[in-house]
Amino acid sequence: MPSTYLNLFDKKILIAPLDWGMGHAARCVSLVKKLQQQNNHFTIACTTQQKQFLQQELNDVEYVDLFGYNINYSNLFPLWVKILLQLPKLCFVVRRENKWLTDYLKGNKIDVVISDNRFGFYHKSVESIFITHQLNIQAPVFNNMINRINTSFIKKYNTCWIPDYEEKEKRLSGSLSDNNKQLATVEFINPLSRFEKSKFIQRKYDALVLLSGPEPQRSLLEEKLVAAFTNTNYIIALVRGSNIQIEKKIPSNIHIIDMASSEQLQKLFNVTCKIICRSGYSTLMDLHTLDLKALLVPTPGQTEQKYLAIYWKEKFGYAAIEQKNITRESIEAFMKRELQ
Repeated sequence: MPSTYLNLFDKKILIAPLDWGMGHAARCVSLVKKLQQQNNHFTIACTTQQKQFLQQELNDVEYVDLFGYNINYSNLFPLWVKILLQLPKLCFVVRRENKWLTDYLKGNKIDVVISDNRFGFYHKSVESIFITHQLNIQAPVFNNMINRINTSFIKKYNTCWIPDYEEKEKRLSGSLSDNNKQLATVEFINPLSRFEKSKFIQRKYDALVLLSGPEPQRSLLEEKLVAAFTNTNYIIALVRGSNIQIEKKIPSNIHIIDMASSEQLQKLFNVTCKIICRSGYSTLMDLHTLDLKALLVPTPGQTEQKYLAIYWKEKFGYAAIEQKNITRESIEAFMKRELQ
């Protein structure tokens, strides 16, 4: 671990995770717990949905309401197209959150501010730390311009923490975390996960499906996987990552869990043979920590997840498939595959 990470003792820390999915909030759980052991005191600035999740995971923290980025997604256009179209909105939110932080610091004593991918959550009066695994964004168009903009925002922070290994041969994020000497203050803090590796107990489920990420893609993947496992002999645990009620009848071989705590997920990992999930980086850090193999399904239009799925397939031997190619036959082939 880097010296800055180790030297945070007896500090009042304000941390804010990005609200695009729950991955940013999930990986902050491990970070907060580690820094609490060094007598640091936390306030978490987050949305209502993030707060509901974090309250199950953390003790002895305070919360303050913070608006989300509220990016709109589409089932017609790739995510990068939607983001480009919403750049003015994004810039507005970044300025707004920076003003929010300035106003908050006027009335609250804070020693350190930590932003997990919120670009405007920094202030010159306090130590400001940015967490990301993406210094080298993989964009299909305007790649150089996007990375220059990304770097310009990160430079506003005192330090950038990368939740990955510094050694390239061990790197979980591949070339995404290549700095290329653009940033002077980059520190690798090793992967973050709220789980611990434990022994496999006894098989209860043939597969554990972990759904996450933005709508409508979360629901589209749910529909495909439910259809693929319907009228089969496989016993499936499906963690939906949503409290929205399912309208269609679910077959009896699929056990539904809307939202799962860390404790529930840890138990599910211990009784499941195979995992099917998105290739979001926080999920991949969990799989690495648990030493579990999986079928990775990148969210359509998310070039980062597509890159990571291919990278993990080639480097670590994971299975990967595009969402549009999920069929009963492709899932059957995965279920019959021997995972080392």
